[in-house]
Amino acid sequence: MRIDWRLIIGILLFILLLSLTVFFFYSFKEEHSIPPPSKNRYHFVMITRDTEENFWEKVLFGAETIGKSEGVALEYFGSRSADAKEFERYLEIAVLSRVDGILCSIPSGTSFQHLINEAYEKKIPFVALGKDTLSSNNLSFVGINSYNLGFKSGVALANTVKKETKVAVFINSSLADQSYDRYLYGFKRAIQDAQTIKVELIINSKGESISAEEQTQLLLKNYPEIEAIVCTDANDTLGVAKVVVDLNRVSKTTIIGSGLTSEIANYIELGVIEGVLAMDPFELGVQGMSALLRLKQNKSQKEKYYIPLFFVNKDNVKQFTNNYITVQ
Repeated sequence: MRIDWRLIIGILLFILLLSLTVFFFYSFKEEHSIPPPSKNRYHFVMITRDTEENFWEKVLFGAETIGKSEGVALEYFGSRSADAKEFERYLEIAVLSRVDGILCSIPSGTSFQHLINEAYEKKIPFVALGKDTLSSNNLSFVGINSYNLGFKSGVALANTVKKETKVAVFINSSLADQSYDRYLYGFKRAIQDAQTIKVELIINSKGESISAEEQTQLLLKNYPEIEAIVCTDANDTLGVAKVVVDLNRVSKTTIIGSGLTSEIANYIELGVIEGVLAMDPFELGVQGMSALLRLKQNKSQKEKYYIPLFFVNKDNVKQFTNNYITVQ
């Protein structure tokens, strides 16, 4: 019987080719297989627009601390650009992606209202952090109570100045109209019995340090009799402090500010700033995430939570800086 070697070689080559095909198929399948389902229950996004990085890192840490125990995957976008378009792009992506919830520090302006409305229509829980910059029925809020900030700023000023003093008040124009009015009402209530304090000027600020510097220079040039300046914003507080130092008016000007940063803490220790009203950023993150979870789990329809305010001055600034500002 004659052996057909060509047939045998063909069969062997076919078997070899088949074996290689099966091997590579399963290798490719294992390498590109779909990962097992994530253990996370929710995908939340946190978006901020602020130049104080340490503050928002503390907020993020607070939010993550609560989120981890509830199975939350928290994606963070921190826009440090002065251009609000970058912030708007992050917010738009979050809404279009239909994430499970959004934590957001909202800048001033109405250009973001349509995105908030769109999130509401898509049933995406939305919690604004820090400052009440928009008046919206569709928005939950965790942050500063404007009336309390105004009242406690007025109390701090009244406890500091003991002679007749003319005051200028810097109010961040990003505050919603109602928040703006509540701040001013609280401040005036606090100083109404202080006969020595007279509000000379109310200045609408942009909440930017450079802008505040320019406004302060004009203020002290045209109104040299001003001996106290009160601010609602950390950037305004810094801008005012820098100009007061440059003009050698530290001993002549009392500054009551808002917000605690490492730079503001240095000015307090040096006696340039009398004191500031500040909140615990970790607590802001904790309460923001807690509110978002309650909304997502249908345990509430709308949230509003006010973070306690502390007056930080030379006596306690080191303690507050270590606890609330320094990133561990």
